[in-house]
Amino acid sequence: MQVGNYISPGHIDFRTDATRPKPGPGELLIHVKRCGICGSDLHMFRDGSLRERIVRQTPEGYEVPGHELAGVVAEVGQDVEGWSVGDRVVAIPGYGGGMAEFMTVPVNPYQVVAIPDSVDFDAAATTEPMADALQMVRLADVQPNEHIVIFGVGIIGLGVIQALKAKGIQAGSIIAIDVQEARLDKALELGATSVIDGRQKDLLERVAEATGEGVKTDFDPSHANIGVVFDCAGYSSHFGRPVPLETALEIIAPGRGRIICFGSFSGEATLNLHNIVRKQATVKGSFGYQPQELLDALEMMRSGAVDRNTLISHHFPLEKIDSAFSAQMGADAIKVIIDIPETG
Repeated sequence: MQVGNYISPGHIDFRTDATRPKPGPGELLIHVKRCGICGSDLHMFRDGSLRERIVRQTPEGYEVPGHELAGVVAEVGQDVEGWSVGDRVVAIPGYGGGMAEFMTVPVNPYQVVAIPDSVDFDAAATTEPMADALQMVRLADVQPNEHIVIFGVGIIGLGVIQALKAKGIQAGSIIAIDVQEARLDKALELGATSVIDGRQKDLLERVAEATGEGVKTDFDPSHANIGVVFDCAGYSSHFGRPVPLETALEIIAPGRGRIICFGSFSGEATLNLHNIVRKQATVKGSFGYQPQELLDALEMMRSGAVDRNTLISHHFPLEKIDSAFSAQMGADAIKVIIDIPETG
């Protein structure tokens, strides 16, 4: 069986001699067709962080990443009902294993859902990050005409824009902040009202300018009258840039500002928490999704409410997994998909 094998930071290779797994009771064996490279996979590739959470080890000791995938049921384990060989599914392993020809997954509504006939494998492989975005929007409870900022418009942040639009949420401004031009261009295409390069030194002023309101001061703390910030960037000491969460605390409005944190952190980050107290800010973490949000994501794709294929910037075969990871780190990448053929 072919697999991608994580070795160490900056090193991942292709193997052809891994043992094909067998489904246990309550499991399905999935022939993987497509697998996306997640931001957490990149954290591991850069510096080894999150490794224990996002790889699955084969009997040979290969460490296989990948958890954003779509494929076909190849075998049905004991005591499994409602699934048949040949069914097209989104399968979410929970911890790695998707960058391989075959992988097992438990049968439950958080981890296996059927793909509608009109949704292709490429789009279906983005179901999990779309469901993540739907949960973030649900937690944010955006109110009419509130200004919104999204830090990081990779697959998750762009999914937040798509979710806001598909749900008909009437925001004031939707401001996307990133350091990659291709992602900022895509954010505008999907409905962001303005974009800002995150390397700018005066983000508070730039955000306030984008809302058309200017910097405001209420009883001392300055702000840009932002109701909701979605932090889809997190922080990596690898880049050495300011922590988006700290900037988020600067720009939110006092008394009602909410920050939804999704992006992963690697390395230590120092925060000035003064504004949490002075602004009475609400900071919520978001991890994963509810089962209905997986179904909602696929229904949005089926109905045409969202176009997920437009977010896929690159395809690579599994044998070129090293090139795929390098591409995902590039300035022109949004979502890199790994195509996985069956060799038997």
